[in-house]
Amino acid sequence: MKRTLTYLICILILSCQSKTEKQNSEKIEISEPPTLTDDTVTYDKLDTLLNTNDYLILSEKLTKVKVVKDDEIDNFPTFEILIGYRDEVIIGENIDYSDVEIYRKYNPKTSFEDYQVAVYEGKLTDPDFSTDPGAKRFITRIKNECAKGINFAGQYTLVTWGCGSPCQSGVVVDRKTGAIFGGYGTALGSEFKKDSKMIIRNVGAIDTTTSLIEVCAYCDVSHEIWTGTEFEEVE
Repeated sequence: MKRTLTYLICILILSCQSKTEKQNSEKIEISEPPTLTDDTVTYDKLDTLLNTNDYLILSEKLTKVKVVKDDEIDNFPTFEILIGYRDEVIIGENIDYSDVEIYRKYNPKTSFEDYQVAVYEGKLTDPDFSTDPGAKRFITRIKNECAKGINFAGQYTLVTWGCGSPCQSGVVVDRKTGAIFGGYGTALGSEFKKDSKMIIRNVGAIDTTTSLIEVCAYCDVSHEIWTGTEFEEVE
């Protein structure tokens, strides 16, 4: 059973919710989001094995696949583990991971507007490297980005740099106090705004046309908020 790309997109439109983020006139920052290398899936050659509110699984082979919780795997002795996603496991019968295309549907429940904050307009403080001596290794990068002003959560400058492929690291600098906070890291970039304390990690994993996220070891998309000292996941 063959499906055309048009038919697949129609299914996705009906089964996926629209992104709740509204685009406004203010620039959204995106931190070095690498693109996934395999972005040419030929949907018309694949059959739909599973299509739920959360997952779309395609393959040229017709077989059974299921999404179960970690503690339910033993209930399906004839199935093999294909890949895990958080506390869920995708399993299949007589099929390998290389034979399937597994996607999460991006159905966000939170938006930048849900965590909107006022942007500080006072005098900006330079980064204080005594608060994070390890950040001195990236002193030029941090100073250059801080010179551009606030770009995140109302009073902070989020500074990122590459640490391999796929890997980005960085720090958050409080522009009122100069304090530097570590703990930022992604595989596929992030999306954030100067007037919101929310950030979308691994935004580069989201297909902007279909709102699908390929399930892979480093493609976990999360919505997080900045508490003032660390990131806390909200979705």
